Amino acid sequence: MAIRRSASKRHGLPSIVQLRLTPASAQAEALAAAVLLCNEAATVVSRLAWRHRVFAVVELHRLAYYEVRGQVAGLGAQAAVRAIARVAGAYADRRASN
Repeated sequence: MAIRRSASKRHGLPSIVQLRLTPASAQAEALAAAVLLCNEAATVVSRLAWRHRVFAVVELHRLAYYEVRGQVAGLGAQAAVRAIARVAGAYADRRASN
């Protein structure tokens, strides 16, 4: 499948693509399980952040990475890193809005 770009798109204007996922039932169950696993990891990271009062992404990563990988069975490295970044980002957004 070839994707064509209009003349205006070739000059660096951003593109937005909307997709609708239609997974098979087994794929949908696997996706739901992955989301639950990542949410569990984010909960672990958030508790560590509050316990140690560490909310910056680099410091939180140093504090939480091995802990969350050990506590959440089946969590991959990239999912752990993204959970840590998501938690740090949520706290940064919260501080910015206050």
